[in-house]
Amino acid sequence: MKLPRLNSPNLWRDSITTGLAILAVFETALAISAISLDCVWGDYNWVIKLLLVLGLFFLIVAIVFLAKYYKAKRGVSLKIRGIKVNIRQGDIFKGAGWKVIAFNEFFDTTVDDIVIAHNTINGVFIDYHVEDLDDLKNAITNAPDNPKLKKRTRDGKIVYPLGRIITYKNYMLLAFTHFDNNEAHLSQKDYEDCLRIMWTEISRTYANKPIFIPLLGGGITRFDGTPNKSKSDLLKCMLCTLRTSLVNINQPITILLTEEAIEEINIYEMKGVK
Repeated sequence: MKLPRLNSPNLWRDSITTGLAILAVFETALAISAISLDCVWGDYNWVIKLLLVLGLFFLIVAIVFLAKYYKAKRGVSLKIRGIKVNIRQGDIFKGAGWKVIAFNEFFDTTVDDIVIAHNTINGVFIDYHVEDLDDLKNAITNAPDNPKLKKRTRDGKIVYPLGRIITYKNYMLLAFTHFDNNEAHLSQKDYEDCLRIMWTEISRTYANKPIFIPLLGGGITRFDGTPNKSKSDLLKCMLCTLRTSLVNINQPITILLTEEAIEEINIYEMKGVK
C-alpha cells in the first residue's frame, strides 16, 4: 500500500479542524457527565498532562488524515457555482448519461494508430461502441451548423472550431485538438478557450442528462511549447474554466480519471477549486 502524500494543505487543515472538534466534544461530554479531568489523567503533573493531550490530539489528526485521504482516493464531490462536480476513477463508457469523446478538429474517424490510436478513448469508442461507421460519419456531416462556431474548409477538408460539440446517440463528440502532420496538438490558450466553449456547448445540448467527461489532454495530446503538462494542472484547468464559463448546468458533471491519473493527482486538493 502506498503511503499518502503529506503535501496536502487542505487535507491537513480539515484534519486539524476535525481533531479539534473531536477534542471539544470529548471535553463537553466530560463536563456534562461531571467527570473531572483528574479522573481521566490521574495525578500526573501539568507537563505530563499537556503531553498526553497533545499526543491524543496528534493521534486523532493522523487517523482523520488517513481516513479522509483514502476516502478521497475513491473520489471527491464539489460544487462550482451550484453545479455538482464528481471526480473519480472510472470507465467513461459505463456512464449513464452523456459521454464526451474528444476528436481532432476534422472529426476524423480513421483508427489506424496514425490518425487515431486504437488504445485511446477516441479509438475505443469507434472500434467497440460504433456499430455503423457510416452512420457516425453521416451524423457528423449532417449536424446542424452553429452560427457562433462555423465550420470552414482547409485543404479540401471541413475544419470545426475547437470546443464544438456534435451529439451522436448518448455521446457528445468534441472537436478538441488541431491535427497536422499526423500529430494532435494545441496550445495552452487553445486548451483553455476550447474548454470554455465546450462548457457552453454542453449547456446548450445536454438536455437535462448527467455528463461524463474524461481528463481532457491527459492522453497522447501534445501541448505546443509545454513539454510536460501535469494531470493535476489539466484537472484544475477544467474546473477553473467551468467556474469562469458562467454556464448553467442542472445535472451532475463527472470527470473520470484513469488509475494512473488518480495516483498522480492530489485529488483532495481539488476540493479547494471553487
